Amino acid sequence: MKKLLLVDDDIALRKQFCFTFEKEYVIHEASNAKEAFDIMDKVRFDIALVDLGLPPYENSYHEGRLIISKFLLLHHTKIIVLTGQESREYAKELIDLGVFDYLLKPVNIPTLSASLKRASFFIDNEANRDESGVKLSFKANFADGLKNISDEAQKQLLLAVLKKTDFNIYQSAKILGISRENCYYFLKKFGIERADA
Repeated sequence: MKKLLLVDDDIALRKQFCFTFEKEYVIHEASNAKEAFDIMDKVRFDIALVDLGLPPYENSYHEGRLIISKFLLLHHTKIIVLTGQESREYAKELIDLGVFDYLLKPVNIPTLSASLKRASFFIDNEANRDESGVKLSFKANFADGLKNISDEAQKQLLLAVLKKTDFNIYQSAKILGISRENCYYFLKKFGIERADA
C-alpha cells in the first residue's frame, strides 16, 4: 500500500479522510508543520495531502508552503493541496513548483478519491520507467544566459546521482562518467555537502 501523509489542522476532516481511505493507503496524520516535518524525517511518503492554512498562520499560505517546499526538495512525492483559500495566482505558482493537484475545500470524497487515484497512477507509471535517467526541473530567466542554466542542470544531476548512491563519490563519478577528482570539484563548486543529498 502507498504511504500518505495528511496535513490538516481540522481533526474531524482528518478522521473522515482516514476512515474513508484507510483500506487503500497507510495514512500518517499531522496537524501543523512541525508535526509534518517530524514524520517526514522518519517516513518516505508517496502522496501528501497538505492544507495551506495551518497554525499558527491559518489565514495565510506560509505553513503549507513550507511543507510543500520541503517535500519537493527531499522526496519524490505527489502533493495534493487542500485549501479553503481560493487564489488562482497561488494555485498556478504551486503547480508550476511541482504540486500535483490543487483542491478547494470543502472537497467531496469522490473528487479527492479521483485525485488520489490519478496520483497513484502517475507514481506507478513513473516507477516502471527506465531508471537510468533523472528528470530535472528548474526555472530560468532569459537574462541569466546559458551558463547559469548549465550550472543548475549540472548541480541537480549531481545531487540526484548522489542521493541514488547514498553519497558514494566513487559510484556517483562512475554513473556520471567523470573522475572522482571531477566529482569533488563539482561538490566544491556547488557547495554540496552530504546533508544535501
